[in-house]
Amino acid sequence: MHPYSRPSSKPDPGESVGLGEAWRRTRRRQLLQRGSAVAAGLLLPWTSLAAERPIHELRGSVSINGKPATKDSVIAPGDVVTTGSDGHVVFVIGDSAFMLRSRSEFRVERPKEDAFGALYGVLRLVSGALGATFRKGGSARLVASNATIGIRGTGIYLETRGNGVYFCTCWGSTEVMLTDQPAMRERIEATRHSPRLVALRASEPQAFMPAPFETHTDQEMEILEKCVARKAPWVK
Repeated sequence: MHPYSRPSSKPDPGESVGLGEAWRRTRRRQLLQRGSAVAAGLLLPWTSLAAERPIHELRGSVSINGKPATKDSVIAPGDVVTTGSDGHVVFVIGDSAFMLRSRSEFRVERPKEDAFGALYGVLRLVSGALGATFRKGGSARLVASNATIGIRGTGIYLETRGNGVYFCTCWGSTEVMLTDQPAMRERIEATRHSPRLVALRASEPQAFMPAPFETHTDQEMEILEKCVARKAPWVK
């Protein structure tokens, strides 16, 4: 992602259309093209076209935007996925795979535009537990309670808890920060599980405390990678 230079709006005397107007017309075309790409299935910056089989596993009570999910359901930007006390769902968006446990609410926010004109999306875990894997080189922004997590080509597991957020970098590179205090952050590199507890109210260096590896398994993360035709890094 690189910044672009905005042309001067001062008109060229030899042109009937000023550069400022030309820039605005070009900008409108770019936004229309991006909108078409999103509508065609480019759901978030780390995704490709929607998977042929988006729902890989569906158990118990699972809803999308308040309506019962089926094996034929597709999850898109703006959707809210919720699970009941017996709910469990494994699904794919583009080349990223997700596992949502029971009593969870997960939001796929609509793409926004940053200062450089690039589209980005936010995944928001309102409550519950989420496992996810992203392709190598792919990026994502994940928000849960007091934690905001930048992700690059990673496998992660995340839970909201009464005392904070449990977050495991299962492999790859992440950067976790306090949502209300973004200067307080930690970069994590892992090859096989590096969990943290992000405290609800803490001052440095207590914000990111080492935590035990728990409540998710190697096998679950391996299944997510299989859904997108990849292997977890420890699988030979």
